[in-house]
Amino acid sequence: MSESIPSNNNRTAGVVTTAALVSIFVYSFVVSLPAILINEVVDAFSLEGADEGLMGTMVNLGFMFSLFFVILVQGRAKKSTILLVAMASQAVMLFVCGFSFVFHLFCVGCVLVGFSGGFIDTFSNSSIVDVRKHESAKHLGYLHGLFGVGSLLSPLVFFWMLRHTDWRGVHYALAIASTIVMLLIFLLTRGFKKPSRETATREHLFTRSDLFSYMRIKRNIALTLAGMFSMFTIASVMVWIVRYMTLRYNAADLGALSITVYWICATANRFLLAQVVKRAPMKFFALGALLSGVFLLTGIVSGNPVVLCVMIGAFGFCSGHFVPVLVSECAVGYEGKTTFTTSLLMFIMCIGRIAAPVLMAFVGTQISLTIGMLLPVAAALLSTGCGWYALKSPCVVPR
Repeated sequence: MSESIPSNNNRTAGVVTTAALVSIFVYSFVVSLPAILINEVVDAFSLEGADEGLMGTMVNLGFMFSLFFVILVQGRAKKSTILLVAMASQAVMLFVCGFSFVFHLFCVGCVLVGFSGGFIDTFSNSSIVDVRKHESAKHLGYLHGLFGVGSLLSPLVFFWMLRHTDWRGVHYALAIASTIVMLLIFLLTRGFKKPSRETATREHLFTRSDLFSYMRIKRNIALTLAGMFSMFTIASVMVWIVRYMTLRYNAADLGALSITVYWICATANRFLLAQVVKRAPMKFFALGALLSGVFLLTGIVSGNPVVLCVMIGAFGFCSGHFVPVLVSECAVGYEGKTTFTTSLLMFIMCIGRIAAPVLMAFVGTQISLTIGMLLPVAAALLSTGCGWYALKSPCVVPR
């Protein structure tokens, strides 16, 4: 049975935190691939209709599938070892995607990239919760802030790379970066000592009763549903905005700029509001979800691509804290089971991430671009309701 890290062990906490940070930074570039390369992939494989959103859906499908296995390895292996293996797998699968000249093989590669990402995302988050028990919302804000930095840089880096290579070259470059991070984690964790049995908080093996007891609490159900709807909102905008700007305004560059603006504002949220959000996390979540829908709706109905770009920035500032707040809140009272609470939340959120690309592509191309862009507005309002319910519900600590 593995052991999580005692918060008073500064060296151990530093090693685990560094491993989580470098992993999540590279992972942020990988997550950005479907949004930035959607036009290149659509053209390369001559995709039409809902197939245009399959790249993002396949990645998220693999991510979702991985969460079943994440729970099974809870308490059976060191989290640093799992991160190392996941980064190695991500590197291999990125090479597979780059080498794929048949779309079905490319989709398989995307699924396996997402599968590796599920382990990277879950164990990076749960490791931070382990080492920062009493201020996890704040430090998760920093972790996701670094994710935001990578997501902010990815459009700039990828579009610069596309002027010198093709979309395959971008996959190869990320595969190399993942390999470098894998080696860095290996070097960091060499000679890594387990904390003593007297001071360590042991992570329990997963049992079915954990799931049943967790989901019997109404607040937990509201938190997970808030995660699903909020992730649908964010994923819809991030995956479809470049395509929307291209089809509606013939402004692909402005679509890419919108992603950059979003991540500038979302990252500012995570760093600047980290101290404030921890005082009333769910109140800030509910308010942010409501304002996200309002700003996004304003940009859509304006009919002006520049206004939409600005409103996406406002949307980013209001939604940047969603994931760190929910990860922290879902783990309250579940010390020793943070892998379970994190992976369960990620699983529910992944439902929104999987549905978003295909649904946006189908509605946007087959029904109406405007109606398609209104879907994330509706999801933002639903997440507002779930967040408000969780705010008003008592936090029941399991016995």
